[in-house]
Amino acid sequence: MPYADFNLLELPPGDDHERDFAMLSDIFPTGWHGCALAGVQAGDAVAVFGAGPVGLMAAHSAMIIGASHVWIVDKVKDRLELARRIGAEPVDIAACDPVEHILDATGGRGVDCGVEAVGYQAHDPSGEEHPEMVLDNLVEVVRATGGIGVVGVYVPEDDGAENDLAKKGRIAFDWGKLFTKGQRVGTGQTPVKRYNRGLRDLILAGKARPSFIVSHELGLEEGPDAYRHFDKREDGWTKVLLHPGS
Repeated sequence: MPYADFNLLELPPGDDHERDFAMLSDIFPTGWHGCALAGVQAGDAVAVFGAGPVGLMAAHSAMIIGASHVWIVDKVKDRLELARRIGAEPVDIAACDPVEHILDATGGRGVDCGVEAVGYQAHDPSGEEHPEMVLDNLVEVVRATGGIGVVGVYVPEDDGAENDLAKKGRIAFDWGKLFTKGQRVGTGQTPVKRYNRGLRDLILAGKARPSFIVSHELGLEEGPDAYRHFDKREDGWTKVLLHPGS
């Protein structure tokens, strides 16, 4: 594999923290990147939309940075329960309007920062796709001049999208309100090497435990079946580690 050594990260000897270190390849740095793009600082109130692995890592990262309160929005109950266990407040979109819930909780002020960890395939509780839904919600719940970090995937084109705009990679979200509120938006793929050494050291110091999202450890040959369970968001399938040769 050409340039396979480019992303290598030196780890201490022994097999301590193996599950945590596995998260450094992508998922933990991506959650951290969402917080960095949003400008999360100690004392901030933060809303994370999406409680998949990236969203859960963003919530974990926000709390490590020192957020005063973290809300995490989704509808998959086992993921929301994981969020509760790490100290975030889960918001179930099947049970309430997340915008109203968070604005009520903050006295109408909104949060300081928000992280978009869903992407253009966002859908409502009925399963209908709304590519603009999460962006609109974040514009509503983030206070004036607050920051929004977008690490959910958006693509230049998608022939299978729900509408003609989305097929061309265009998302009709509330840009006018974002501009009026003076909000900042950061996007882009995660520069893993910018973060992974520092995140490794947080794990070694006992301040980060990203492996809390791991639900299964299986042999490599079980990967396709495990992915089917995960893709269907079946209860209890939050993150799978595969062990070649096991």
